[in-house]
Amino acid sequence: MAIPLFNIGGLASGLDTSSMISAIIDVERIPIQQLEARKYDHQVEDNAWQAINTRYSAIRSALNDLDSKSDLNKLAVATSSNETAVAVSVTGAPGAGSTSFTVDQLAANHQLASDTNFTGGDDLVGAGDFIITKGGVDSTIVTTADTTLAQLAGQINSLDIGVSASIISVDGTDYKLILAAEDTGDANTFTTSGTVTSLGTMDILQQGLDAEVTLGSGGSGLTLSRSSNTITDLIPGTSIELKATTASAVTVATQRDIDGTVDAITDLMNEINSTLNTITDATKYSPDSESAGPLSGDATARALAVDLRSSISAVVKEGSTYPVASSVGISLNRDGTFDIDESKLRTALETDYDAVVDLLVESGSSADSRATFVASGESTVEGTYEVVVTQAATKAQATSAVYSAPGSNSTFQIVVGSETVDVDVTVGQTITEVVQAINTALDAAGVSVVTASAINVSGSDYIELNHSSYGSSADFEVIGDPFGLAGTYAGVDVAGTIGGEAATGSGQSLSATAGDPNGLILKITASPGDVSGAGGSLSLGDMTFNRGVFGSLDRIVGYAEGSGGRIARAQDLTASQIDLIEDRIEILEDRLDRREALLIKQYAALETAMSSLQAQSSWLTSQLASLNANAGSQ
Repeated sequence: MAIPLFNIGGLASGLDTSSMISAIIDVERIPIQQLEARKYDHQVEDNAWQAINTRYSAIRSALNDLDSKSDLNKLAVATSSNETAVAVSVTGAPGAGSTSFTVDQLAANHQLASDTNFTGGDDLVGAGDFIITKGGVDSTIVTTADTTLAQLAGQINSLDIGVSASIISVDGTDYKLILAAEDTGDANTFTTSGTVTSLGTMDILQQGLDAEVTLGSGGSGLTLSRSSNTITDLIPGTSIELKATTASAVTVATQRDIDGTVDAITDLMNEINSTLNTITDATKYSPDSESAGPLSGDATARALAVDLRSSISAVVKEGSTYPVASSVGISLNRDGTFDIDESKLRTALETDYDAVVDLLVESGSSADSRATFVASGESTVEGTYEVVVTQAATKAQATSAVYSAPGSNSTFQIVVGSETVDVDVTVGQTITEVVQAINTALDAAGVSVVTASAINVSGSDYIELNHSSYGSSADFEVIGDPFGLAGTYAGVDVAGTIGGEAATGSGQSLSATAGDPNGLILKITASPGDVSGAGGSLSLGDMTFNRGVFGSLDRIVGYAEGSGGRIARAQDLTASQIDLIEDRIEILEDRLDRREALLIKQYAALETAMSSLQAQSSWLTSQLASLNANAGSQ
């Protein structure tokens, strides 16, 4: 409302014009007040949608730990019979089982010490060459007469070859140069040589060793060597840390965490119940009190609740031990929420864990083990689809010409992604030495996806480079080598169809892009020989896809959440209505300001006119009085 520039006050008319204008404006403000009430209602609706959106985020958070077989299989526990010597932790999805072994030797890092003493890091080491040989590769540091022990240690550390240097005090007076491999294992041992005589002969403080464990005993025992005391490939999905050697076998066991699984499923169902309660409160209507929730009558909100309930209770797994959610203790109550019978759920998991998992999570069963289910999309329809492969995935591979020792020292490059690796070869090297030089250079550059190996075909030796991943994006290039490896190499992506529909390949992943199987992703392990042997079109039989309870829930939640989901669209609609009301209020407020200004102007004009008339009246009255007075005196 505009503030009057002055108070006209009804001085001439005697009217309370300010109150009259205020009363008129109050009447004309009623439409604005009605709009503000509607705006408030929409804001309450928006708050309700925000609360529902928060609840769906909670469902998503709990569901992310349960929406695949691998997620449920991660709910496992691992134990060690001797935790002082062997520690074990779950890192993936281990199966149930146990393994026993003795720890014969712990892995250690190689360490050397100068056999001469120094008075400190400022001592001069003298001019010469200091050479560290690791993995068959020499790294040379040239010192001068002014090079100090501390500077030499710094130069060694700057080589970045996996060997660190430090200066330690022996007794507060004498100091030694210590060299240590950064990683444990026999492969990380190194030697030193050169002409820096002040260092003397480097003594071995600790020999680099591999860890050794023995499975079984007697003549049938199998001894395994690993470069680290952390072993991740003995029991899939676990990490074993060796702490001490043992005289007797240590048993490491893994089993499903039934209690953890029950808790995780219960937590998810509690989040669903909380969400259903939130929606019920927002959509309820009480005829007795004639009160209604902010989303009463909202079709979207009610549909969200219906979809949540049906995603859990409508899934039927025909022919299964547990065909519906209620068969494992998840049943729908009369009030629309779910009851979780933890005892029944725990019994089902203990009786037939795999059957429960098949009911709960999305899965795919294949007639051929060369096609395995990976994932599905929101639009993937449950059903059975034939898988046909027309091209198998391959890895990038390069093979040299028949090996011939280098005739001179040279350097060539291997380019992997954005990394260019220089490989130095020297005259007369054997194929084993060249392969080791290639792998050492790749490892030093942090490139682990390409490795070199020596192969023998029909009595001839060749160098072979292999990429560890499948597909056209897993490529590398060799530039300027003396072995006939030069060129660009890439793998091939799998190609084929799923359910007769188009599919795209990426490595071994085949993804349906149309029709009912759209979004279905399979891993295809068939070989090029398998495809060519089938005449270029290999049928892998049928893949049957089932969403499962949590898979259906994942789909429903996916439709509701996110920037394009049903909740966001409802919020956008509410926000647009609030914006329209605010725009209308602004227009009416502006119109009301102009109306108030006009009324003030009109009443001011009235007061001015009445004041003028009153002045004229007073003048006429005085004139008449004067005339009457004159007439009386005559």
